[in-house]
Amino acid sequence: RADRAPTDDPPPSVPDGQGQGRIDAGAAAASPAQAKAMSRQKQADDAIYDALARQYEQFQQVNRTFELVAKAVSPAVVHIVALKVTRPEEGRRVRQYEETGSGVIIRSDRVPGLYVLTNHHVVDGSKPAKIRVFLRDGHAILPVKVWNDAKADIAVLQLDRDDLPAARLGNSDLAPV
Repeated sequence: RADRAPTDDPPPSVPDGQGQGRIDAGAAAASPAQAKAMSRQKQADDAIYDALARQYEQFQQVNRTFELVAKAVSPAVVHIVALKVTRPEEGRRVRQYEETGSGVIIRSDRVPGLYVLTNHHVVDGSKPAKIRVFLRDGHAILPVKVWNDAKADIAVLQLDRDDLPAARLGNSDLAPV
């Protein structure tokens, strides 16, 4: 208040709702030692962020590679919906539910046609007629055959189409890791 004389009381504290006060912005200035410490901390922070920026520049090629892989493969990525039926227990009725997952359309070097590579648990227990493969454009197609490997949690769905984009698979034997 204007009618009060200045005192040597500590700076006013403004409650912040957390049970602790915060110093009013104009009420106190940092001491020279505090200002020097804050300046050193800012320089250290700036140095770290400058180093991060230089490091990031080194990974631009890796980022570009991921962008190109995504651009090449994403047209072959599909959404899978498999209609499943629970096995009824004594006195219970059969219940239907949908399991969903993703997959990728691939082409084999040895066998003609297109296939979808997905997880076993997504299509496990569903007949091909109860599995819908949704393409990028929203159209749904049904597989004509399904192969599963429960231990590896992998499934391959054979498609009755040959005109869709397919991702290329690499040779894991040639991968260094």
